[in-house]
Amino acid sequence: MNNKNNENLALSTAKRAMKIVIFVGMVVVVLLMINVYVLLNQITATAQMSKKLHTIEKTLESTLNTTDTTSQK
Repeated sequence: MNNKNNENLALSTAKRAMKIVIFVGMVVVVLLMINVYVLLNQITATAQMSKKLHTIEKTLESTLNTTDTTSQK
């Protein structure tokens, strides 16, 4: 009888442990998805900033070139 109770206790403890492991695993997956989302947003923002900086540099360069050519005349 005591052996049966020990088996039931071991099984219930194992089931509880598995539920905890599954719950923690799901939480980790959610946090990982949030991390990937933030990382992708940072990459997109960096690419947009780089593109905007490149266009500003081109505009400034062309403005300086036209100013230089008009001042040389």
